[in-house]
Amino acid sequence: MFLLLYITLFFVRVVTPSLTTDYYQTLISERTTQAQVYELPETNSEFATSDEPTDFGSYDFIIAGAGSAGSVLASRLSEIDDWRILLLEAGGEEDDFNAIPGMFPYLQFSEMNWGYYTTPQANCCLGMRDYKCMAPRGKSIGGSSAINAVLYVRGNAEDYDKWVQLGNPGWSYEEVLPYFMKSENSQIRGNGGYHGKGGFWGVEHATPYSDLFDVFVEANDALNQSNIDYNGAGQIGVSKTQLSIKHGKRQSAGTAFLDNARKRSNLEVVTGALVTRVNINEETKRAEGVEFATKEQKFRVSATKEVLVAAGAINTPQLLMLSGVGPAKHLQELGINVIAELPVGQNLMEHPQFLGLTFHTNYSAQGSNFDDTIEQYLQGSGPLTSTAEALGFLHGDSIDGTPTIMYAFSPPSGSSSPIVARMYNYNDNLIENYLNTLNPSSDVSFSLILLHQKSRGSVTLKSSNPIDFPNVDLNMFEEEEDVDDFVKGIDFVLDLVQTDPFQRINATFVDIPVCGEFEKFSREFWGCAVRHMSMTLYHPCGTTAMGLSEENSVVDSSLKVHGIASLRVVDAGIFPSTISGPTNAAVIMVAEKIADVIKNEYGFK
Repeated sequence: MFLLLYITLFFVRVVTPSLTTDYYQTLISERTTQAQVYELPETNSEFATSDEPTDFGSYDFIIAGAGSAGSVLASRLSEIDDWRILLLEAGGEEDDFNAIPGMFPYLQFSEMNWGYYTTPQANCCLGMRDYKCMAPRGKSIGGSSAINAVLYVRGNAEDYDKWVQLGNPGWSYEEVLPYFMKSENSQIRGNGGYHGKGGFWGVEHATPYSDLFDVFVEANDALNQSNIDYNGAGQIGVSKTQLSIKHGKRQSAGTAFLDNARKRSNLEVVTGALVTRVNINEETKRAEGVEFATKEQKFRVSATKEVLVAAGAINTPQLLMLSGVGPAKHLQELGINVIAELPVGQNLMEHPQFLGLTFHTNYSAQGSNFDDTIEQYLQGSGPLTSTAEALGFLHGDSIDGTPTIMYAFSPPSGSSSPIVARMYNYNDNLIENYLNTLNPSSDVSFSLILLHQKSRGSVTLKSSNPIDFPNVDLNMFEEEEDVDDFVKGIDFVLDLVQTDPFQRINATFVDIPVCGEFEKFSREFWGCAVRHMSMTLYHPCGTTAMGLSEENSVVDSSLKVHGIASLRVVDAGIFPSTISGPTNAAVIMVAEKIADVIKNEYGFK
């Protein structure tokens, strides 16, 4: 998720022509107001029930989670008329508000977010309340693709070739590119060999762009960062953002893949259904179905072919461990019978994001008129259709050209919102002495993202009760090399704002109220700053990693759980290493590929 320092309330899903400006005025006003006071849940207490499970019947495939991967799997597998598919989703439906890309920060404080925070951190999140960062995860049809910042970035070719080198045949860039293209309905001009036009998932540039986009591009050109298509032949350089939108509206996996598929009689979608256990036969080591809870009662349902867990890199490990699949010692300590000992929940990877690069300028942006902004949105353009204006990728010391840093540029919005402080979970010092000193009409900001950190975190169980949230320990910056890589990216941005294009608007660094004990701009200063003012980009992955060894991975290259028949994991948890960008496009690619793998294994081409 990319975080703009200023998020205007005057940013605004065209559903039918009869939905008027008045409708959106009321919708935006109500939902943004609610977000300011919404209290995130601390448990899954809405699903607490003591009833014995009731039989829910039998299906060929059961999919746990209707997020990015689950929506694609349900759509593609239900193409086989003879297969009965059950898709279970703990959250509810999408709506007109979440379809507005510019409203994504407010979605973090709604029923569409599970509400996770990290455990108190020792090396990161030091400027956040209680040393905790938010860890939003989507809880609705579409999952995190329904609440994210709609950035469409595939990663680098070398990322996927590395997956093969780690022992996962079939996942090279050459082999996964057709699945990126299969899903995509791109409106991006050029590079026909890299973009698909006939898929379900819309990809566009937002329009129009601010005057400062040209400043950003010119400045990068001065530092030999060319204007490129980062989803094309090469990734190093800068570009307008490519977004998963269609006519300016969010294209979640639910909207793109499920809306039409739900009309099929062989696909049943149940919302408000939390999967609490995968039922695994301890003798045969086969997944036979799942148990799930609604607000009213519990159910047990059987799978004649497979259970596909697509609950995401936080919820999937929780579900597997509750089902007896995970680190033996951890499960035994909680009284859970161990069926398969695997490193579930380990190897948590993220994309740290540094938020301390804001610059005053002499540029002046005016806030948009509320009615005009909504009218623009209804026509598929304007600020409500976007979340970040431009992206850049640096390769740093990488010898193969794989980027190590991604940076997002955000021009002034013209107005501010207090939701930012909640979203960052900043402590009082950073709110009062940093956020409150910024000027939304003239300040520009850069979000700096570390793409391939060496540090690893974990997801563990708090208890054996599925009502309790899991523990999410990011453990970012445990490895000092990660801080060094981040500082190199900071140095690049500081050089960027010293180029003529940015100096013409008098770009001047905004001091940050932390780490004053160190010399300003020294390595020690920035190392301290990134530990205080970095958070996640909301891209957890790797917690059920793909690989050969049961000691170091959870699933094989077909995403089958080691040692357990009829059970696969299909979500970002299977990534054996990080990718060079946001994870959503790659997750949808993974689901497209595995849907074909499953069809082929059962004799369908």
